[in-house]
Amino acid sequence: MVDNIDALVKEYSERPSPKFIARNDIIRELPEPQRFNLVEIITGMRRSGKTFYLFQLMAQLEAAGLPRQQILYFNFSDDRLSPMGLNVMDEVLDAFWRQNPETREGGAYLFLDEVQEVDHWQQFSQRVAENENVTMVITGSSSKLSSEEIATKFRGRSHSHEMLPLSFDEYCRFNGVAIQPGQSTFSPQERTHLEGLFDRYLVEGGFPGIQGLGDEDRIELLQSYVRDVVARDVAERFGREDIRLANQLALYGLRNSACELSVNSLVESLKSQGFKIYWEKANRLVDLLTQAFLFFEVPEFSTTLKPQSTALSKTYAVDPGIAHAVSRANQQDIGKRFETTVYLELRRRMAGRRTESITSYTVPGKEGRKVDFLLGDSLDEQPYELIQVAAEIGSAKTREREVESLAAAMKATRLNRGRIITLRDQERIETEAGTIDVVPAWKWCFRHSMPK
Repeated sequence: MVDNIDALVKEYSERPSPKFIARNDIIRELPEPQRFNLVEIITGMRRSGKTFYLFQLMAQLEAAGLPRQQILYFNFSDDRLSPMGLNVMDEVLDAFWRQNPETREGGAYLFLDEVQEVDHWQQFSQRVAENENVTMVITGSSSKLSSEEIATKFRGRSHSHEMLPLSFDEYCRFNGVAIQPGQSTFSPQERTHLEGLFDRYLVEGGFPGIQGLGDEDRIELLQSYVRDVVARDVAERFGREDIRLANQLALYGLRNSACELSVNSLVESLKSQGFKIYWEKANRLVDLLTQAFLFFEVPEFSTTLKPQSTALSKTYAVDPGIAHAVSRANQQDIGKRFETTVYLELRRRMAGRRTESITSYTVPGKEGRKVDFLLGDSLDEQPYELIQVAAEIGSAKTREREVESLAAAMKATRLNRGRIITLRDQERIETEAGTIDVVPAWKWCFRHSMPK
């Protein structure tokens, strides 16, 4: 095995990195190699682009003048490692040190891909980070790299970064459309082109591997992504005898993106289809599917630290395209995929904030007016942004409902501004509670910074 490892490390070191289209950075700055650096962990659903982001980081280092001899890239899902020995990660690193002896003293950047394929990868990563002059970046696509698992294993010695599928501005980049940083003025031709791209994005989504595919191939591939997550990231922890049940629950969550999720109602629905299931089992499956990044839960805003027992969380798919690919024709709802897209963009922008910094909001009172997103958390003295999502507000009934709900929320939260994100509309609405800015989603998605 040692000779094989030496050959593989040499092969990876000499292999040129593939061409890539640059993604927005999710790691703000890589530290210089030294002992006790935090382990940088890139998490996210399979096929989100984590491997190519490693190549992007490596290219940035080489462009800055770092010799390739100081960079190790290794993919632990390589089938040539089979059968995988207990100390395979140590053998890979030792082979790298042998081939580049001066690097061990001078410092190295280690990019270790698909580490979940190796037992005890957490202990290895922490030991090497504490004892070697390295900067370590690792990736994985599994519930083994969930925030819960990382917190348990690393005890504060790691820094996690979530990789989602392409955002809309990255999707434009992949389709040959580059927007200049800070650009706020667009010609009529640019506007209609971007509106059309956004409409396509709501159908195709942002998984890098499906870009440019025809409709049938794209849908088949996205459906296979769902099956792969269930089979590899959920069933191995929940039990393969329940894989059909896990698939059904995964489809339910994706098809009902941007909807409230009641586990009780879910259990009753599955029982009616002949499944043997109870509340605890369904709740555990939902947890595993969210840990595998297939969909996310968004709670209702509360000013107390105690969760509201009666408030239902909403679920959002990891990507609008995957929700479209698994939904039946009579379930297609552009409004839900539109709201999902806005949530995912907010999730990208709120990275690094406290947990539950994105919530839904119900205005206190018997009318129970709802706003899709409130940005803030229960420890803030005052939340700082309210966002309503509506595909269009052209009809008088829709306009009245969305504006009145947002204005009521602004009054309740003492905010004098609110925002409605639409597909096409742009205007400013003055209310007694304050100003509401109506902005088209394609333009809002290019605004990279959130209020501090």
